[in-house]
Amino acid sequence: MEQTNQNANNPYLNNANNATPQVNSPYPAQTRVYTAQKEDTVYTKRMKEHFSFFGIGSLLYAIFYTFCLYRNASGITYPFFVIGTLCYFFFFMQKLGVPYKKDSVFYIVSIVLLGISNCLTGSPQLLAMNKCGIFLLAFILMIHTVYLDKSWNFPKYFSALAQMTGIIFVCLFRPFGDMISYFDARKKNKDGKKSYFLPVLIGIVIAVPLLLFMTLLLASADAVFASIFSRLLESINFNTIFGTAFMTIMIFFASYAVIAAFGMKEVKEDITDHRTLEPIIAIIVTVTLSAIYLIFSVIQILYLFIGNMKLPDGYTYSSYAREGFFQLLTVCILNLLIVLVCLYLFRDNTALKAILTVISGCTFIMILSSALRMLMYINRYNLTFLRIFVLWSLAVIFLLMAGVTISIYMNKFPLFTYSMIVVTVFYIGLSFSHPDYWIAKYNLSPQHIEYLDEYDTRDSQKYIARLSSDAAPIILDEKLNPYLADYFAVLEDEDDMNDELLWLSRYHNKIQLLSEEMHLRNFNFSLHAAEKYLVQ
Repeated sequence: MEQTNQNANNPYLNNANNATPQVNSPYPAQTRVYTAQKEDTVYTKRMKEHFSFFGIGSLLYAIFYTFCLYRNASGITYPFFVIGTLCYFFFFMQKLGVPYKKDSVFYIVSIVLLGISNCLTGSPQLLAMNKCGIFLLAFILMIHTVYLDKSWNFPKYFSALAQMTGIIFVCLFRPFGDMISYFDARKKNKDGKKSYFLPVLIGIVIAVPLLLFMTLLLASADAVFASIFSRLLESINFNTIFGTAFMTIMIFFASYAVIAAFGMKEVKEDITDHRTLEPIIAIIVTVTLSAIYLIFSVIQILYLFIGNMKLPDGYTYSSYAREGFFQLLTVCILNLLIVLVCLYLFRDNTALKAILTVISGCTFIMILSSALRMLMYINRYNLTFLRIFVLWSLAVIFLLMAGVTISIYMNKFPLFTYSMIVVTVFYIGLSFSHPDYWIAKYNLSPQHIEYLDEYDTRDSQKYIARLSSDAAPIILDEKLNPYLADYFAVLEDEDDMNDELLWLSRYHNKIQLLSEEMHLRNFNFSLHAAEKYLVQ
């Protein structure tokens, strides 16, 4: 009875006896058509009725996807792929009757910017994170488009993401079932129009293996035909054909499954209040933690920030400052999770809020301590992508912790939306900043080179040689790289090149090889800019 009442009040899910769309609701009534296997929503029913449209559309998208991304991780086709994917999704949603939400523009712009960033950088770390960011933002955009998620919190979104992932896997073979339903319906409702889709499909399935078998028989029967056929086969790259065909088939099923999964609308939109646990449990745990955090924070202020107290024996101020940042980063992340768990699972309590505020304040001090330690470590040694990412993470955690602190006292604070904006905006900034460029600029600056000993200099050179094409304007510029003059002097005779310059040779050859493999489809602006610095 309770479930029936929920469905009756939900603009998305109306039962078969209440199929009339609700007034002022932009969404169609979700009429359930009960079958022996699974009830259909109005969306899944529409996909079956128009399978020829959705099936052919998904196939065309799969071909487009393969053209853009097959063996092409950072080409100029990536922005077109991102825009095409958004068009595919919204066009299909419009066909299903799902309205567009104006506040989706933030997700759309962010996804497009990350797609543009992919063809502007050669950094493998950024490329991997860009793809993860595009996938996650696209997934959230789809959920935001199909569901009323304005009041959703972190637990609700995480559960929705997990549930939708499972439903998509269940729907992977949905095209077969929808195709059968489509042709069954056409047989029952003959309108005089004859469809050639199924006969053509059956003909292709029969013709391909039969053609292969007959060709092999003819090749064994005639030597001339076999010779011509053999030369023809040698000119065909079967690895590419198989790879593109496999990718196209997989993307067809995956893309159709995504649309079908969201059309099923299995995720419940209502939020269950899980703040039912006794606050005394959280108070006991957080009080003990906050006591330790307060002592630790005082030590950080006196030893690290002010630096006017005596350190333990065997420690110098620099060695003390350059250790522990990864441990502090871990503690900061755990503190963020602890506060969120307390907010979502335990009942409101004034004492608990005060203790959580103390933990948040100590976390801010830990973030500053970790950042200061990392900066001192970079000053003593070298700059790397991981160390830049740690500083970036600390800045993001600082802002996230600020949002969590606000939500301690403001239950209606849109913490998930705030967090998404902070992480997305900061990551887009990181993606477009080309960290490899700044790594090379810092590590090759004369002041930094003079500060390093011989071992650290070799370690720095080996790391620089592994940087992407983003760093070429620094590494391959004689005005900015003090080692380059000696490299040019021995470039013609590599036998005379000493070990100190081999790293430059490796980097130069890597960029040259990548530039030779670049063509129209995988054109990359970062690599194109690096070509100008190559020595012919």
